[in-house]
Amino acid sequence: MPQISIQGKSIHYQEGEMFDRSRPTLLFVHGAGQRAYTWRFQEDLFRNHPKFNYIALNLPGRAGSEGEGLNTLEEYKNFLLELISTLELNNIILVGHSMGGGIAMLVAIEHPELLKALVLVATSAKLSVARETLEKVRDNYEEFYKISPTRAFAEESPDSLKQEYQKGLIDTGSEVCYGDLIACNEFDITKEVEKIHLPTLIISADKDIMTPAKYGEFLHQKIYGSEFHVIKGSGHFVMQEKAHEFNTILEDFLNDFIE
Repeated sequence: MPQISIQGKSIHYQEGEMFDRSRPTLLFVHGAGQRAYTWRFQEDLFRNHPKFNYIALNLPGRAGSEGEGLNTLEEYKNFLLELISTLELNNIILVGHSMGGGIAMLVAIEHPELLKALVLVATSAKLSVARETLEKVRDNYEEFYKISPTRAFAEESPDSLKQEYQKGLIDTGSEVCYGDLIACNEFDITKEVEKIHLPTLIISADKDIMTPAKYGEFLHQKIYGSEFHVIKGSGHFVMQEKAHEFNTILEDFLNDFIE
């Protein structure tokens, strides 16, 4: 796995096998407590794609990336901007899930010139976290990661996905996960999100109880010209639970950026 030094930390990321700076780059940003492996079903699709570059990073403090995580989504945004600069990325289509979607929206608001488009997955302009969840992560992480799959996935989704998600939480650890969730809880751009003026795809899921589809609808109403889809039968990890449908929607959106 490639690595790069960002803010004095060695950061690991995944990269497609063919990287051509003349092509748009799909840059995938995972959510709280997770890692680039979140996007494994998209990596299969884009690793050797003839029209797009593929990058999915591990944010600090997980999956080989050094550090202890960051304290706010603003700090994660600055980290992402430094990674973009260091890798000399351009023509970026920024794809963010949950917390990653919040980070992506901050970049889109403050530096739209870096982006060709935005893809927001199971996310919201305000990422509130229940006080009971924060306390559980802080005080009894084992109990949290054991019960968390029941909230993150639809009941009918495969157990293998739930187990892999749980493994991601265990590998990340309580301190980084707690910091991520605190950062999410402080995030609120409900009054700023309408400043986004980029081609935007919003994907929600009908059984997502962490960021219900109504939050995707809010983004759709506020982001002019955005495209909105609700995938049925999926929970919060829609890119895994309904990978084929998700990828089809994503590919259809990306067709507008193929030269």
